[in-house]
Amino acid sequence: MTALLRLSSAAFALAVAAALSGCGSDSAMDSLSSLNPFKKDQPVAEGNRTSILAVSDPTRGITNGRATIGAATALAAWSQPGGTATNDPGNVAGALQGVHYWSMKGGQSGFGSGMMGLSTSKGRGISARPVAADGVVYVYDAAGVVSGFKVANSGATWHVGVYPAGARASVGGGGLAVTGGRVYAATGYGELLAIDVATSSIAWRVKLDAPARSAPAVGGGKVVVTAQSGVVQAFDAATGAAGWRASTEVSGAALLGAGSAAISGDTVVVAGSAGQIQAFDMATGSQKWQASITGGSSISAITGLRDASASPVIHGDAVYATGIGGALVALDLKTGDVRWQQPIGSAETPIVSGGSLFLIDLENRMIAVDLKTGKVIWAQTLPLKPSSSRKGSWAGPVMAAGTLWATSNDGRIASVDAVTGALGVNTEIGFSGAIAPILSSGKMMVLAGDGTLIAVN
Repeated sequence: MTALLRLSSAAFALAVAAALSGCGSDSAMDSLSSLNPFKKDQPVAEGNRTSILAVSDPTRGITNGRATIGAATALAAWSQPGGTATNDPGNVAGALQGVHYWSMKGGQSGFGSGMMGLSTSKGRGISARPVAADGVVYVYDAAGVVSGFKVANSGATWHVGVYPAGARASVGGGGLAVTGGRVYAATGYGELLAIDVATSSIAWRVKLDAPARSAPAVGGGKVVVTAQSGVVQAFDAATGAAGWRASTEVSGAALLGAGSAAISGDTVVVAGSAGQIQAFDMATGSQKWQASITGGSSISAITGLRDASASPVIHGDAVYATGIGGALVALDLKTGDVRWQQPIGSAETPIVSGGSLFLIDLENRMIAVDLKTGKVIWAQTLPLKPSSSRKGSWAGPVMAAGTLWATSNDGRIASVDAVTGALGVNTEIGFSGAIAPILSSGKMMVLAGDGTLIAVN
């Protein structure tokens, strides 16, 4: 989260870049798009709008209570960056010990090298969260290569270059989804591709309105992706045929590597760069509602940025969303009406389980809130290296067998009891966990900012 393309002045640019270096993922927010040459003026979307404004720290003076969580259930695949089409993996079965299992050093192999590993590019880290299915984890690296690796032993299945002919430099933005025997890749080159898992051949390839801002979301036979221009596009998952297009508001300063959409039934919910959450009809692309999650806490926000940067979570009949503008909100899935809001900002996608929601805020606190009221149940400050020369930040969480796990950009992993908030494992893994981990086949997969892929047992 370090590179700034353009803001109103050089001094302000430096200030925001410094702030970005200390929150969420170093590379998940590694570029701002206001100087995007593909950017087009977009009409202001119609629909109901709700402005959310809060000013106090909701964790102040709390007495830690006990959160309620759901039973651990098996998750067949971490098919999308948020785990599922609804970004709601919940409490995944399979306890973790927090022990290093295997790792592959970034740069050991690149596309066509014949060696195992991930490619990195000078000056640009990896921003896309991995996905996994059928015992294989898929990664989109900074050099424009999609690779598959066996979770059990790190064995490579295939590497596919998704950069267009003549591309000379790596770019940020985009990500992956895997479902139905295909890996879908939205790229910073302004393309969306479908790769056949069995053969590694490219089934179809289409142009986007602009470079991808988000990873694709797949559901209901469609692939939905948001471009840096703010245009949301839907494509047929089988053929790549273009479907509907819709517009979202675009901020003058926006982030790459942002959250992917959430899909449930006939509704897709999209988080925008101007701090808005919008719901569209999956069949037609018509807007159902819009709500704003800007204007939250000045304590837990990044000055000058409004991104609803985390993926929205659909759980039951509600949408839970947060962003770096400093607010956490629960919305009615059907109407967009606000059920509750809290001045808690985050760049990370929350986890919902049972009667509780869990997230890491911009102050590196793991926080549990009551799902019905939004009231803070407990808050746990995650540890960082006191001697570090950079401001540390944590990414996550994921929940495995009732335990929350997170990774830090100073090379640590930590676990927190989801019920009590008690800190458990706190250990170094030696790699910067700049991107939120995922769960697959009884392992936690951590993708470091330098391209190292780590399996934790």
